[in-house]
Amino acid sequence: MSVIQREDYLELFEEKKISFLRAFVDETQIDFFKSPDNGYRYRAEFGLLKEKDEYFYSMTKGGKRVAVSSFPISSQKIQNIMPLLLTQIQNNPIISHKLFQVEFQSSRNDEAMVSLIYHKELGDEWSKMASNISDELNISIIGRSKNRKIIIGNNYVTETYQYQDKKFSIKLYEQCFSQTNPLICDSMLSWVIDNIQSFENDLMELHCGLGTFTIPLSRYFNKVLATENSRPSIQALHENIKLNNIENVYTGRLSGKETLEAFKGVRIFRRLKDIDLEQFEIDSIFLDPPREGLDSFTLENVIGIKNIIYISCSFDSFKRDIQALRATHDILKLAMFDQFPYTEHIESGAILRKKY
Repeated sequence: MSVIQREDYLELFEEKKISFLRAFVDETQIDFFKSPDNGYRYRAEFGLLKEKDEYFYSMTKGGKRVAVSSFPISSQKIQNIMPLLLTQIQNNPIISHKLFQVEFQSSRNDEAMVSLIYHKELGDEWSKMASNISDELNISIIGRSKNRKIIIGNNYVTETYQYQDKKFSIKLYEQCFSQTNPLICDSMLSWVIDNIQSFENDLMELHCGLGTFTIPLSRYFNKVLATENSRPSIQALHENIKLNNIENVYTGRLSGKETLEAFKGVRIFRRLKDIDLEQFEIDSIFLDPPREGLDSFTLENVIGIKNIIYISCSFDSFKRDIQALRATHDILKLAMFDQFPYTEHIESGAILRKKY
């Protein structure tokens, strides 16, 4: 891969900024957040390519697998590990045999976890070899094959985020969604917290994941109802709540639609049997939906909530949803976060308040 120059990044950032401004031409309260131009990606996934008995990391470009000799946009920790691990793969047929994907995750706490994914069963011999590599490179290794997972070390890295003048740490577990660009995540957290200072009472958070926003938001509301449909993520959320000694977060493994059905009294869920929803005074909702954005049911059922905090990973669905919410809510603040430099991807944020 060629190293992209800083000048190219700034030019691409300005193009995204112009796109955002054109979409919200009538709005003036917009903040824009740049990313570092290199070393910002703390997760990376590669295929494994073999050419003339030599192994290479690979990515897909134009429908073809191409070798990756360096990856400067990844964290320095990942950049350091990549060649060392590739040498181990090259020299160890037990590790390389039927290995087809390598996933890296690192943190700013200098921790790293590597997942090796196989088209074969993993046994004791593999575990012994992987343990040696884990010790030598000082990393955790997870081996995954059909119906089996072997963990050597930890199945998470611990990341410490900062917002305003505060810090908190959470465990980012393997196979759970986490922010790839922690530096921009700091900006997102600070921006949200800066703009909710006047909010009161209780918060509902849909699609909460493993608690990246839940933990800091819990310090600004009386109670938080945080729900997530992914079983691994909700388990990770419980661990992160304990890690941060949080006592005002109430959790449930529900989809966004199920949460709103429970909140509206449409359905009763056994998964919420220990939570008395009537004790909540929910004036605010935090939305961080998947790429397709908010479904019609969610849009219809959030319009009665006073404050809406919306973080979006898709600009198209964000524009559509904000346009719909404008019928009932005023836009207080907008933001563009350059989570993925050198791509067309735009991460967005909005703070909205119900019209009276």
